[in-house]
Amino acid sequence: MILTCIIIDEDPLSVDMLEYYISQTDGIGLITKSRKASEIIETIKKVAPDIVFIDISMSGIENLVFEDIFQKNIVYVFVTKYPHDYILDILPKQLINIGYLSKPVSFLLFKKEIGRIKDLHASQN
Repeated sequence: MILTCIIIDEDPLSVDMLEYYISQTDGIGLITKSRKASEIIETIKKVAPDIVFIDISMSGIENLVFEDIFQKNIVYVFVTKYPHDYILDILPKQLINIGYLSKPVSFLLFKKEIGRIKDLHASQN
């Protein structure tokens, strides 16, 4: 089974790095990518990915309602320079399917996070 994913980040280097990591990892496929916070809700609803790689510090994201962005059946991996505790503090408390990767992301930690998500998916099916 291939897990589908999207990347939402305005940093082109981060997007390129994640895209490369995804291409080098079995069992995961990139559907689309976006550099605009305004496209997050529409993109998630349109393609219904298994995983969303997202930077919480994109310009314009503060204008979005988190409850509109986050869907229960999607795993959200926050790829950001902010500490893990900060991310947990600003997210809705009912959100349970989250992951975290600190920028710049190492390939080893990326693969570890994908392994965790695959295990999570397997246990839910």
